[in-house]
Amino acid sequence: MKILMINPPDENTVIENPDSHSEDGTFLEADDFGEFPPLGMLYVLSYLEKNTSGHELHFIDCIAQGIRQAAIPKLIEDIRPDVVGITSFTISLVDCCKVAETVRRIVPHAHICLGGHHPIAYPFEAAQLPQFDSIVVGEGEYAFTALVNALEADEDITKILGVYTRESIAEWQDQQFRDKRFLARVSVPPAYVEDVDALPPVSRKWIRHLRYQSILGVTADMATILSSRGCPYLCTFCDVPYKRYRQRSHEKVVDEIEECLAMGYKEFRFYDDLFNITPKKIIEFCDELDRRGLKIEWEFRGRVNTVTYDSLKRAKQSGLRMISFGVETGSDEGLKALKKGTNTEKVRNAFRWCRELGILTVADYIIGLPHERSPADVRANIDFLVGLDPDYAQVSVLKLYPNTEMYDQAVAKGIVAPGRWQGFALNPHRGFVVDHWTEFMDLDTLIGLQKWAYRRFYLRPRYIVRSAFNTRSFYEFYSKAKGAMKILKANRRVA
Repeated sequence: MKILMINPPDENTVIENPDSHSEDGTFLEADDFGEFPPLGMLYVLSYLEKNTSGHELHFIDCIAQGIRQAAIPKLIEDIRPDVVGITSFTISLVDCCKVAETVRRIVPHAHICLGGHHPIAYPFEAAQLPQFDSIVVGEGEYAFTALVNALEADEDITKILGVYTRESIAEWQDQQFRDKRFLARVSVPPAYVEDVDALPPVSRKWIRHLRYQSILGVTADMATILSSRGCPYLCTFCDVPYKRYRQRSHEKVVDEIEECLAMGYKEFRFYDDLFNITPKKIIEFCDELDRRGLKIEWEFRGRVNTVTYDSLKRAKQSGLRMISFGVETGSDEGLKALKKGTNTEKVRNAFRWCRELGILTVADYIIGLPHERSPADVRANIDFLVGLDPDYAQVSVLKLYPNTEMYDQAVAKGIVAPGRWQGFALNPHRGFVVDHWTEFMDLDTLIGLQKWAYRRFYLRPRYIVRSAFNTRSFYEFYSKAKGAMKILKANRRVA
């Protein structure tokens, strides 16, 4: 069979931050900081390739390849797939449905399966969408491969764990189901990979011709790797569905790094939900790098409460370049309300240690949180951020995503109308807007404060001099200059 795996375009994503101050795209979104491959889908494709034979496999990443909806018909005509897997987030659901409609029009017999994050968040609604023949709830490696085998053999697909149709999911509609490995809202038995070491690494032949990059990197060719799955923390704003932490062996991870080095990659970003589950993990990973005589440039996303000075020193010796810390807010009151499991002292320590050791830092920050009741509160929070003096900062306006504790709090307070997202999930359409916490400040005020925060942080003379001095490559210079122009353009409109 011909099997197509596709990451859809991002033309019609829901409006996460409508910018009433800017008609020219100057609002600073998270995706301004990088573009990364759909690792979940690539894992599924790599497992399928290794565990089946005789199929003609295709992979398209519309975002990385710059493919828009208008170009999809020609691609489908050329491939004429028998099975199509489409990865999804709820915010990208309109584009997922449009791709599926195109496939159905051109290849009516094709079996179209929706996977990714959305069916986990809204399994019943996803299964009712007429554009899809099936959905996969949970991790897709085993489930999608079993689906392909069943379709090839003309067998019943509804017996596969995690695979549902609009008919088969109905039996779970009124049942009370709970799986502690997932967020509480997972309401049907999901597909799950207990032993992540049993999975083959991502086959990068599907993406080697593409250039995934971070605006914070030093090259235009970065390899993105997962060393684990899941995050056991319960931050009130986070909708990461997998709550059980499963770590790959350091040997397997470094095997993958060596494969990437052989393919010409020179820079590595760990895209785990939580890389540094303990200081011990960092040290043992570095030990494996040293055992093989490797010193690579690498970075990770992590938490301040699970690093120590010794573990950071060890990582720096093994090539660690940068850490993105989820700081979120600058007060103990706020950190406690968000259930971050840390405090401002630990935040300051982590950033101070990194500065002393020469490790670059990114502070991921959120404004418009429930404990911020006035612009003065936001400004005080940003003062804390400036005091940390990280090398980079990403300041987002809080977005209220469903299936989070904070979203439920917003519904209870009447900030969000109940059932909004369920309605969108059943009838995806353009123009749907993500809610924000507007109990104390309206969205225009929050957007203005976000732009002020970027100006306050990035346009400090001391910061500009240090950043210029530390620039190591033309790519890094270009990225910084591009980001600076965006900040200047955005802030001219609120000056």
